[in-house]
Amino acid sequence: MDKIPGLQYNRTGVMNGIVLLNKPEEMTSFSAAAKCRRILGEKKAGHTGTLDPNATGLMIILLGHSTKLLPYCIADHKRYTAEFRMGLVSDTEDIWGNVQSGRNPRFHDEAELQKNVRAFTGDLMQVPPMYSAKKQNGRKLYELARKGMEVERKAVPVTVEELSVVHLADDLYRMQATVSSGTYIRTLITDFCQALGEDAVMTKLCRTGIGPFDLSEAYTFEDLQNGKYTLTDPVRVINPKYPVLETDDPQAVRNGRPVFLDSRQDIVLLTYKGDVLAAYERREENRFHCLRGLY
Repeated sequence: MDKIPGLQYNRTGVMNGIVLLNKPEEMTSFSAAAKCRRILGEKKAGHTGTLDPNATGLMIILLGHSTKLLPYCIADHKRYTAEFRMGLVSDTEDIWGNVQSGRNPRFHDEAELQKNVRAFTGDLMQVPPMYSAKKQNGRKLYELARKGMEVERKAVPVTVEELSVVHLADDLYRMQATVSSGTYIRTLITDFCQALGEDAVMTKLCRTGIGPFDLSEAYTFEDLQNGKYTLTDPVRVINPKYPVLETDDPQAVRNGRPVFLDSRQDIVLLTYKGDVLAAYERREENRFHCLRGLY
């Protein structure tokens, strides 16, 4: 296959690419990654975090052998802008489900909203919604929900690092949040409004950032088709909990040989001239063994 202009290839000719995508509405994350794969002529593509079909915004798309980086990619510090309307209820907690009228909402001034914001900032326990991809007893919750079943779900810890809520007009409000991986914004909205004695459904959702990345850096499908994009440095997508160390013996790392490293962390990623070569794990003292080749 001819090489695609703008993409990087490793020494064996395999594509190495990470693209920031601005996902449109009415498309699953799986379909978005597949479309990137087709446009850029690659056999493999993956993404670092699912966006609901009706949500828009930033996705990190891994192409070719960069898909091996998935277990080590940034997962937290995800930023969202959402809108919600009080006075409605939905089985999906958003406007795209079965919507009915709820309690008559009252007006909430800035002081009341800010007091509630403080209560929902920090470490929280959140019950995953039934319409979610979270698995229980090996089955995705939304599969059960579509059959009219509802099962008891355990609350899981999430972190809301930053939160703001403002009134827009009538019963419409906007929420901006920076959260940990696995946080459901529509559930955060539902819980937030219930604390105010209100029903609400999410009406719009956009992911505006992930870790160091901002939506302003992302490209549309049209950009990709026209070759108007720049690849992202693979080191930027690595979770900060994994130290990134430059090796002085890349051949030994490529061959998976044990190496001696001065690191306090048990798992490190080794690079050479911008290429992420492998993940290594401590076995004893400063001796590390290859956990997974990434190149």
